[in-house]
Amino acid sequence: MSTKSLTKSEDVIKYTPEQVALVKSQIAPKATDDELKLFLYQSQRTGLDALSRQIYCIHRKQWNGDTRQYDEKMTIQTSIDGFRVIAERSGNYGGQSEPVFGLDTNNNLLSCKISVFKFRGDTRYEASVGVAYWSEYVPLGKDGQPMGLWKKMPHTMLSKVAEALALRKAYPQDLSGLYTTEEMTQADLNVVEEKKSEAVNTEKIDIGPWKTTLDSIKDKSSLVAFYNANKKVVDSEIEIKKLFTVRQEELKKELSETANVEVQQ
Repeated sequence: MSTKSLTKSEDVIKYTPEQVALVKSQIAPKATDDELKLFLYQSQRTGLDALSRQIYCIHRKQWNGDTRQYDEKMTIQTSIDGFRVIAERSGNYGGQSEPVFGLDTNNNLLSCKISVFKFRGDTRYEASVGVAYWSEYVPLGKDGQPMGLWKKMPHTMLSKVAEALALRKAYPQDLSGLYTTEEMTQADLNVVEEKKSEAVNTEKIDIGPWKTTLDSIKDKSSLVAFYNANKKVVDSEIEIKKLFTVRQEELKKELSETANVEVQQ
């Protein structure tokens, strides 16, 4: 059984009924009929071959506020290389800038910025900018330390996220609804932590790294994103939750003081 691998943007990937059945059994075993249709549509739209695992789907638990329980939702993913392939096939991709990293006063990684360029005729121009913030994407364990590759290669991982954000802005019609593995690492590791948390853990949590990260957050939206990314750990640890509450009040006060200064001026 063979699959068609695309080399040109005008090509259309097609699956035989047998191949669809194979995708269902091997690539997307948890997908509903509608989810499978959506997954195959994204594969055909992007020209990424599911049977070659250029594109794949992951089911994760998400909280349903209406039913008050976790539901499994499908996320369609590829690697950052998949995003680059799609950009190259556009015919007007002009590459990207080197990553620019933002650091705090202690040289801790805060953010990464990458620009994506496109061609209009012979003119190369900056089409989009992607900025990824460390606190919004880094997966932390209960010890407050980065997990997996985010601990071994923090700059590489954050730059991949920034590049994915920039590419999605530059090619929204091709990349909307599609996420890279690097963007979703946090979600994957949080599922693992969720399963581990079913066992009772009596170890004392080191809140120092949590406080350092929280102190580096300068606005409410980033604080909310950091909380949502680590909700399971935060809600299960009183001391860490207290840190979030304190930082939230500090940000409110800082915002109020800034507003007062602007009014006085």
